Amino acid sequence: MTLLLNVHTAYSLLKSTLTIDAYVQRAKEYGYRAIGIADINVLHGAVEFYQKCQQQNVQPLLGMTLQVNGFIRQDKQYSLLLFAKNYSGFQQLMYLSSELTKEQRSDATLWDYIEQEPNDLVVISAGKESELEQALFHSQYDIAEQILKRWQQYFGTENVYLGVQAFPYQPKEIELIQQFALKHQVPLVMNQLVNTLERHDAFTLKVLGAIERNDTLELSLRQMEGTTYLYPYQELVSMYELTNIPNLIANTDNLIQSLQFELPLSQAFLPKFHVPNGLSSVEYLFQLVNQSMVEKGLVDKDEYQQRLKYELDIINQMGFNDYFLIVWEMMRFCHETGIRTGPGRGSAAGSLVSYLLDITLVDPIQYQLLFERFLNPERYSMPDIDVDIPDNKRELVLKHMEQYYSHEQVAQIGTFGTFGAKQALRDTLRVLNYSTDEMSQWSKAVPRELNINLKRAYEMSQTLRTIVNRNERNSHVFQIAQTIEGLPRHMSTHAAGIVIHDKPLTSVIPVIERENQLLLTQYTMYDVEKVGLLKLDILGLRNLSILDDILNNIKKLTGETLDIYQIPMNDQETLGLFRSGDTSGVFQFESEGIRNVLRKLQPSNFEEIVAVNALYRPGPMKQIDEFIKRKNKQVTVAYLHPLLEPILKHTYGIIVYQEQVMQICQQLAGYTLGQADLLRRAMAKKQADVMKQERDHFIQGAFVNGIEVEIASKVYDYIDAFASYGFNRSHAVVYSTLAYQLAYLKVHYPLAFYQAILNQGQSNTTSHASYVEEARRRLGKVVGVNINRSQATLSVDDAFLRLGLDSVKGIRKEFIAHVLNDRQLLGEYQTFINFLGRLPKKFLKQDLIESLIKVGAFDDMGYNRATLSYNLPKFIKSIEFSGLNVNLFEEVEPKVEWQKEWNVHQMAIHEQEVLGFSLLPHPLEQYGEQLKQMDSLADIAMMRVKQRIKTIIYIDSIRFVQTKKDETMAFVTADTSQSKVTLVVFPNVLIKSQRWLQPHQIVQIDGVIDRNQRGELQVIVNHFSDVNQQSSNSAAKANFTKCFIKLTAQVNPKLALQFIEELASQSPGPCHVILVNDQKETWQLSNQYQLGYGYQTQHALKDYFGEKNVVYR
Repeated sequence: MTLLLNVHTAYSLLKSTLTIDAYVQRAKEYGYRAIGIADINVLHGAVEFYQKCQQQNVQPLLGMTLQVNGFIRQDKQYSLLLFAKNYSGFQQLMYLSSELTKEQRSDATLWDYIEQEPNDLVVISAGKESELEQALFHSQYDIAEQILKRWQQYFGTENVYLGVQAFPYQPKEIELIQQFALKHQVPLVMNQLVNTLERHDAFTLKVLGAIERNDTLELSLRQMEGTTYLYPYQELVSMYELTNIPNLIANTDNLIQSLQFELPLSQAFLPKFHVPNGLSSVEYLFQLVNQSMVEKGLVDKDEYQQRLKYELDIINQMGFNDYFLIVWEMMRFCHETGIRTGPGRGSAAGSLVSYLLDITLVDPIQYQLLFERFLNPERYSMPDIDVDIPDNKRELVLKHMEQYYSHEQVAQIGTFGTFGAKQALRDTLRVLNYSTDEMSQWSKAVPRELNINLKRAYEMSQTLRTIVNRNERNSHVFQIAQTIEGLPRHMSTHAAGIVIHDKPLTSVIPVIERENQLLLTQYTMYDVEKVGLLKLDILGLRNLSILDDILNNIKKLTGETLDIYQIPMNDQETLGLFRSGDTSGVFQFESEGIRNVLRKLQPSNFEEIVAVNALYRPGPMKQIDEFIKRKNKQVTVAYLHPLLEPILKHTYGIIVYQEQVMQICQQLAGYTLGQADLLRRAMAKKQADVMKQERDHFIQGAFVNGIEVEIASKVYDYIDAFASYGFNRSHAVVYSTLAYQLAYLKVHYPLAFYQAILNQGQSNTTSHASYVEEARRRLGKVVGVNINRSQATLSVDDAFLRLGLDSVKGIRKEFIAHVLNDRQLLGEYQTFINFLGRLPKKFLKQDLIESLIKVGAFDDMGYNRATLSYNLPKFIKSIEFSGLNVNLFEEVEPKVEWQKEWNVHQMAIHEQEVLGFSLLPHPLEQYGEQLKQMDSLADIAMMRVKQRIKTIIYIDSIRFVQTKKDETMAFVTADTSQSKVTLVVFPNVLIKSQRWLQPHQIVQIDGVIDRNQRGELQVIVNHFSDVNQQSSNSAAKANFTKCFIKLTAQVNPKLALQFIEELASQSPGPCHVILVNDQKETWQLSNQYQLGYGYQTQHALKDYFGEKNVVYR
């Protein structure tokens, strides 16, 4: 006996806690032999559900809950269950689901469609959410009959069923529906609603509903039990038997028998390309590549001709001619419209056909790239050509694809955002009325670990365990958060993937309509591929946008149009940049770890750059030290057999690339490259049975080639050990090509390089600051914001880089546009007053103008920054009083009170605040002589692990984390003026070093060099101290609690208080501030002014108030 279930899974977003995996597994355990899903208006889970059921030998029933306006009450939505009788019916469901996503949809159109289509759907009333049953239970029998007739009209009399729910129906309601069904001869079937796995998930379901409505709930500590959970099969059957409805179970069983069909998977829906001039796709592809052979000067080269014939034969044999033409057309559009494309991505770079079609831009024969790594003639699989384009041009390409193939035939691929650990906690806490502070405490208690779940977080964090176990309420909250963790929360768009079909996509998948955008697949990437649709990855790559900007900058600055693919690939200055590790801004070579590898390896050619790119990854990283030793002749390179030398020579006898595994199998054991690729895949996936079988094959093949069995066995073991770590050489070559191009431009066109990279990097303050510092070192100078000379973005001004107005935090595009237009119409601002007078009232805001003052935008207008800042409120009031009349304002201009300029430390802090960095001399420059006598962390890559160091650093930022023992430790980003270094401060050191650990502090450190898990060098700090050791020693011995400051007649008390308050925010501490006047009267300031007593704090105070006017006790 079987049973139909009306089931909403978690893909009915925020309306169910039931995952498909848990549902199918539990249903199998409970004895169900047929189960269904009927998510609300969507089919997201259809393929996943179908395959999971097949794996468990359970019959899948594919349906959907149609939620539309009523026939009679058209102002209210009702539910209706639809199930597919066959694949044609499922296609109807896909069409209906897709139509339901349209904002301007018409229900009348849906019903017209259903009426015109074959009767391949069954309709089942959906319980109390059904218009028919609501009418029936309200004694509106005529209306119920009208609705039934409409169903029979649209779906066919034989396809209409009335569902009975054991819960929450009352006996009287069951009797009513039974009488109605008998009168109209409509079969009754079991139709219990299920949307949770467990009985006690009912309150969690209410929490999800509140999340969706952005509402709140009161938490009930009493266990709330629901009726819509998954009942054991026999228990549910027993409940239905108590209704005494004749033939109910038999009707259900008969219905299920009519719903059996196969969902066609693993097909290949390859779209047809619109070939011109009546040619076939085979002929047109042949014509294009041979024309390119002539243009690239390759037509007389036999190796290229043979490779081309071989590739074309395989492409034709596998039926992929149209696919190559589709990608070629897209790339042609890019090149004709000036959209730069990357040199390639992935294994497609191993194809000569791709190169000839300008899909990839690196010659595969020159770099010995293998076609079989891309398309294996001995293993049919869909081709996978991934394309990189500038991230700011991706939308143009997507729009072109939609226009070329039609809106209905192109879609972006959908993906789901799920509840992560912190998100699940945050949403649950918000719904249950926890305060913002409480939510913050919970969130901070979850350790920072990628993809951590709540179970692991609970095990790792004592703080979290304490919070959870504090009371029953917290414990219940944590259980709810664990239940919703991992559930889909919302749908979003895959970063790269699109699908193309030569028919409307709704014939094979359900989609989502979006206003003024491409369609979005309801299926995820994996299910789209299972259905058999062609997927194409179009990735927006920021580094290509940067490359494009650099080349445009070069043209503006020099008039030169540089062809980046004509630069020499053995340029010694570029290789020198790699050797020095000066690769910030160079694609894939930016991390400190890989830069350290470059410094140790000292690459002498492009091949070694490719090797570093391939090796610097979690698996093969352990081979880096051996690779460096062999390259530097510290270790002799030996080969197990002479045939290995030409294959492994460039990588010093180490298997770095997957293609090397394939070549070894081919050269030593007589494998075809297709067979070798199959073995490589088996090794990478650790398929023991295949590897055992292939060992004999390899040894036998090697023996035929005259290689001893013992040697062959060792070679097989060798490739087995490294096959899973080997990297795709095609991908390494093309991405290293892009890296080399950027490095070349950095060396030869630094002004254009830094202008582009700084204009692209505004979103990341830390990296932006480091690029500014680097540009200052390389170019000699970067000039700051100037209200008359700065453009919107960073620009070149008299051969220097000048910061743009957009570099100032809080400055809106609207304001920048006004300044640029105003300067163009009325000329430069003559004075600060003139600037204020030309501002519209909406921009006359103190915080906005204050930010410009702090970055020095008005430095050349006669007033210092401190004076402008102090007088700004008066200026704004006066100009508002004058009604924005500049002439009147100048007549009643308030008296300017001159102020002592901020000291360098203050100015640097202000610039850091509004720019994220400072253009003033680096704070460490004043300690140049002392640093010469100390260790330089700028050379950390050359240091050895466990080496002791003592130096002075500037603290850039601090990140505190909890250890497994729930103690606090810190990771400090230290600025050495030439590089950033990570300092690790363990709990035992941190507890003694609090007063030194403040951003923007200059401190002396003692520590040892260490290596982190990524192979990057860092410093374990053992001791912090003040730079002025004498001050440090006295401070360390003291336990200061008070800071006395004498106010002389020259000091403005109001400004002094502002200064102390600002310093206290930067360097808080235990010392109460006591002000003393000339009459020796004292005033103790409130706690918000409490200061620390570190060297930097004392130095700043004495610089402002005078050396003898500051005393700590």
